[in-house]
Amino acid sequence: MKITRVTQNALQLTRLNFVNCYLVREDDGYTLIDAGLKGSENEILKAAANIPIKRILLTHAHMDHVGSVDAFAAHIPDVILGASKRSIPILKKPPNLSLRPGETGPIRGYPPGIRSEVSLVIQEGDCIGSLLAIDTPGHIHGQLSFLDERDGTLYAGDTFFCFSYLAIPGWTPWYFRLKVNSNLAQARESAIKLLDYPIQRFACGHGRVRGGGRAALEEAIARARL
Repeated sequence: MKITRVTQNALQLTRLNFVNCYLVREDDGYTLIDAGLKGSENEILKAAANIPIKRILLTHAHMDHVGSVDAFAAHIPDVILGASKRSIPILKKPPNLSLRPGETGPIRGYPPGIRSEVSLVIQEGDCIGSLLAIDTPGHIHGQLSFLDERDGTLYAGDTFFCFSYLAIPGWTPWYFRLKVNSNLAQARESAIKLLDYPIQRFACGHGRVRGGGRAALEEAIARARL
């Protein structure tokens, strides 16, 4: 697992040169944003060294973001597991992929489900330590992003991909054109919404951390022509 410092407060952990999760330092220990692929727990614990992981915040329910959740629950029985209310049925094992009134779908990406129970239900506007929760659905229903208000880092899950450039899924470089969004228009709307936040850099589930702030975000939105 490759370890890259994002800011003085955070580390990016990359497995298979492709899948990222993040350790964000708080006063009481680390917050782990997403839990990576199955089998990542030992390397993540090693990266945390002697600093305890106090909570896991899930951006969304896809397999590369929840894969090691149950293993962490076994290693750290009192770890707090946080997710959006909308994600909870999708996180069940087996997942409930039915749509709510007014939603469009289908829910894509084959979420695997987890056995662990969500102990912290997160709503938009909640602050978990230094992290501000923002609803950013589109890639999948219930997706959250987390903005570290200390340094302007947006932990975006798959709201964006960061390969050759910052991109909304669906408008990525030619070599990563997968049909991965549940609602393409909503994914673009979530990006537009983020213009209202003081973002300095983007830490995504895939690709390297990218700076550029508002200018990079505006470029990503401009590429996303429906």
